[in-house]
Amino acid sequence: RDAKQVTVTMASEGTKIPVTIITGFLGAGKTTLVNHILRGNHGLKIAVIENEFGAVSIDEALVSENIKEKEDIISMDNGCVCCTVRGDLVRALLQLKDRAKTFDAVIIETTGLADPAPVAFTFFINPEIAEHYRIDSILCLADAKHVAMHMEEEKPDGAVNEAVQQVAFADRILLNKIDLVTESEIEELLKTLKAVNASADVIKTTNSVVDLNVVLGVNSFSLEKTLETDPSFLDENKENKHNLTGVSSVGIAVEGELDFAAMNEFMMNLLQSNAANMYRSKGVLCFEGQGDAKFVFQGVHEQINFGPAASSWAEGEPRVNRMVFIGRNLNRKELEDGFHGCLAKKN
Repeated sequence: RDAKQVTVTMASEGTKIPVTIITGFLGAGKTTLVNHILRGNHGLKIAVIENEFGAVSIDEALVSENIKEKEDIISMDNGCVCCTVRGDLVRALLQLKDRAKTFDAVIIETTGLADPAPVAFTFFINPEIAEHYRIDSILCLADAKHVAMHMEEEKPDGAVNEAVQQVAFADRILLNKIDLVTESEIEELLKTLKAVNASADVIKTTNSVVDLNVVLGVNSFSLEKTLETDPSFLDENKENKHNLTGVSSVGIAVEGELDFAAMNEFMMNLLQSNAANMYRSKGVLCFEGQGDAKFVFQGVHEQINFGPAASSWAEGEPRVNRMVFIGRNLNRKELEDGFHGCLAKKN
């Protein structure tokens, strides 16, 4: 994989089919949520892509009963969507695109063992997929009874803790099965989740029952949308007792114009030296010499996506560059100093 792989997204997002990626550790309630969505009174035509780890497909059968036409569900078995069958994911999406029937939305239910990062970046690094689809949200189901145990599990050297990754990459987290824990346990769980991903909305649920308006058509994968709806996006956890496996988030805000070359060098050096530990990086940026153009940066490990934002800097709007880094063993001072060093030098 090449750390210098950079793609620029220019196509109109509004015309693309929205995709909801549902992640969560084994048994968290993902299939129950899919069925809840399919039974909902939303009038949408939804296609479902199921992924299971193992040769016997169970979830497909559980979901099929709520799909009006059996062709609207595609199952990918005997592998994890983040690795062995990612080619199948591309083929499934292209297959849906080429059908005469149009869909209002696509739901991808990943196996509980999936790392969501490569799943998400399929939508950026494959041009044909990027042309027809956009990620609406990455939704993580967290089992209130077991998620803390999964997140604290020590993995072999270099291995990913999938439960931590799933929480870190989510735009929205459904804290499910809250009927199985006490109120004080819920409060501790909320601190645990926020310690890893301070920006994601956490929605408490039982049996995966949730208002569909907060999980469909939310466009929460957009960093701009996140900043608009949650001004505290970059607020830090002042007391972080749950620094699980060293995972934390570092938010930085710097007013002024950035030097493009300096920013590019900073990010490339950072990702080349620390790609495995840098789960996600994202930002809204202002560059010298680009007028009112606003830029959006999205990174998953060493893969980055960079391009113009849907809107420009408004007249009188402070040109505040915002970056957030989510990863393991992050050095806050190095990140802050490096980002501040990207400001354009005034003559």
